[in-house]
Amino acid sequence: MPPKLPEGKYCELPQRGVKLYYEIQGPLRREYQGAKEEVLFLLMGSVADLRKTTDQQFVNAGVGVFKVFAFDHRNTGRSTIKDEPCTMEDYADDAAALLEAVFPDRLPIFVMGVSFGAMVAQHMALRHPKLIKRLVLCCGPSGGPGGSAYPIQEWYEPSFSMEERVLRRMAQANSSRDAAWKERCKSEFEMVHTLLMRDEKVGLDEPLRQQGIHRQLEARRGHDTWARLPELKMDTLVCGSPQDDITPVSLLEKLADRIGCERKLDFEGGHAFAAADAKCLPFINEWLRRPDRMEKSTETSNGHSVIWKVVGGADKGGIIVRSGPGLSDELVKERLSTGALVEEVESRGDRICYRLQQGSGPREGWVTVKLAGGKELLTKI
Repeated sequence: MPPKLPEGKYCELPQRGVKLYYEIQGPLRREYQGAKEEVLFLLMGSVADLRKTTDQQFVNAGVGVFKVFAFDHRNTGRSTIKDEPCTMEDYADDAAALLEAVFPDRLPIFVMGVSFGAMVAQHMALRHPKLIKRLVLCCGPSGGPGGSAYPIQEWYEPSFSMEERVLRRMAQANSSRDAAWKERCKSEFEMVHTLLMRDEKVGLDEPLRQQGIHRQLEARRGHDTWARLPELKMDTLVCGSPQDDITPVSLLEKLADRIGCERKLDFEGGHAFAAADAKCLPFINEWLRRPDRMEKSTETSNGHSVIWKVVGGADKGGIIVRSGPGLSDELVKERLSTGALVEEVESRGDRICYRLQQGSGPREGWVTVKLAGGKELLTKI
C-alpha cells in the first residue's frame, strides 16, 4: 500500500485565475525547529503531483531540516486545470503569488526548483527577486543558447503507451539503468517499474487531465532565461548528476557559468538525485544556512569594501583578466565569468584588482571596469 499522504490545503489566487493545492511539512529534527526553522519553497518537476510517491520523495528528503512548502503547479495534480495556453512566466507568477499569500511574514525564503521546477524558479528569480533569499537549481537548464532538457513531451504523444513512457523515463533519467542493470538487478527494476506505473495512473481519469499535461509541456518547451540570467543577484547553487540524461551536466555547466554561481554536479542517482542521493539535501542544507558571503566579504577593518558584479563578456564566456594593472601585463588564460561577484582590493583609474567572492574564474587579478566607449564590464552592487 502507498504511504498515507499528508493533508493539504487550497489557496485561491483570484488575480491569477487559479486555485493551487499545497502542503507544508516539517521540520522533523528538533535542532531545526524553533528559532532555527527555515522554510524551503520546493518547486516540483514536469507533470508532478503530490499524490505520487515519486514526487513525495523530494519532499521527504527535505522535511528533516526544513519546513518544506510544496505545491501542484497549475494544470497538474489537484490545482486548477485549464485547457488554454500558458507560459513559464505564468508558472513563475503563480508560485510568487502563492508564496506571498501563504508566507507573507517570512519573506524572503529559500527556493529550490527541481527539473521543470528549476526552470520555473529561474523565471521567478528574475521576475520576483525580493522573495528569494537563496536559490537552488536542480537539473533545470536555461533553455535558449544554453541548451534545453530532453523533450519529454514526446512521451505524451498518442503513439506512446504508458508502459513505453515509463520504460523511457527510467532509462533517460538514469543512464546506469541499462540492459545489463535490468538483468543484474531484476528486483530493483521491478520495484522502480511498479512504482512509476502506479504513479502514472494517479488522476488519470480526472477531467482535463491530459489537456493540462500538454499545456504544461507546451510552456516547458518555450523555456528560455539565457539572456537575463546575468541579472540574478541572489546566491545561487546549481546541482546535477552525471547519470542524468534528461538534463546532462554539460547544460548545467553552461547555466552556472552564465549566472556566475557555484555548482555541484557529481550527485548520484540521475535526474532524481535530490531524492535518491542521501548526501544531496544535507549538502544543500549546509549551503543554504552558511553565513552570507556578501556580509563576510564586506566585513573589513575600515567598513568600506566594494563589491562588483561582472555584467560584460556574456558572449565571450566572461571578461579578460590580467596579472597586473597595465593593459600590457600578462593575460591570464581563464576569463572571469559573467555574473561573478568580486571584492575590490585596489583600484587604478578604470582598472581594479579583485578577489573572487562568487562565480568562476581566476581567484584574483586585474580587470577593466569600463571600456573606452563607455560600456560597463562591471557594476557596483
